[in-house]
Amino acid sequence: MTARERFIAAARREPPDVVPAAPYAGNFGSAVSGVPISEYNTDASKMAAAQIRSWELAGHDVVVAQSDNYYIAEGYGCVIEQPFDSTPHLVTPAVKELDDIEELRVPDPYHDGRMPVYLDAVHALRTHFGNEVAVRGPGTGPFSLASYLAGGTQRFLMEIGQAEADEDVGSQDRIRQLIDIATEGLIAFLKALLEAGSDVAQCGDSLASPDMISPAVYEKYVFPFESRVFETVSPIAHRKGAVTVLHICGDTRRILPLMARTGADVLEIDGAVPMSVAQELTDGRTAVMGNLDPTSVLLEGTPELVERSAGECLRSTNALAGGVILGSGCEVAPRTPIENLRALVRTAHSFRG
Repeated sequence: MTARERFIAAARREPPDVVPAAPYAGNFGSAVSGVPISEYNTDASKMAAAQIRSWELAGHDVVVAQSDNYYIAEGYGCVIEQPFDSTPHLVTPAVKELDDIEELRVPDPYHDGRMPVYLDAVHALRTHFGNEVAVRGPGTGPFSLASYLAGGTQRFLMEIGQAEADEDVGSQDRIRQLIDIATEGLIAFLKALLEAGSDVAQCGDSLASPDMISPAVYEKYVFPFESRVFETVSPIAHRKGAVTVLHICGDTRRILPLMARTGADVLEIDGAVPMSVAQELTDGRTAVMGNLDPTSVLLEGTPELVERSAGECLRSTNALAGGVILGSGCEVAPRTPIENLRALVRTAHSFRG
């Protein structure tokens, strides 16, 4: 099998030849190629070249055209500040008040924000690798994206908390309307991403973590919209031979059964949840990907620790039967030692049960 074939097989819960290795190494590529993040996430050719360089060094099965979460939000009118060599942060939201959301329009992924940068980077990677290596593009989840449009994480969560405490149906409806608008933006971007050649249509909804919101809030304000993303995008992805991925940070045990019901092919599991537990809670409905801790294992650990942690993860999951992809629990830190990523890849590809 090629790297792309084994990744797709495992994502479809079919046996691969060896366990695929798919660390989420976006800004890591920027670091190993010596390109400042402010150039990496604004120049498609530099992003693609950085990902190619990281693959040459580590030999993983999936390259990732990814850097930050604001490329779609900028298309709605959000203003960001871009530091020289770290990820951007929000300066001005798209609307000042929830009452202003009627002013929002779903952006064009081919022209608005920095979405064209990611589309062009994915296309360049697809052209370079052909069908040998899997190409993964980004996708900011609707709940997280909605928070950027309406003033940032703290304000958005306070709006939800107040609306729930007051049982204010009008405010609850406006919040859902905002998330609906964000959902349509993500769907438009993912369709364009699949056309560009991505093997993955992703919904990365970090703010939806149980570390940030309750399972009840997830079920009411997140699950319906993530489900709509996959109901819409999955048939398109499957026709193109691609797969869909849902990632939510943190300890997701309390919402994993619902996450599995969204329709995603793969759930990307953070380091806080053992992969075997994730398999039990999802009852075999999806493949699972992860979940080496990006800090204590990959960044601060040794190759020996990576090999030990990866081996324990794989042995707990019957990985060679399909449905398991070894990766990082979240984004690989830019200064992670290359020897540790090589250890991750080596352990996945040499695993025999």
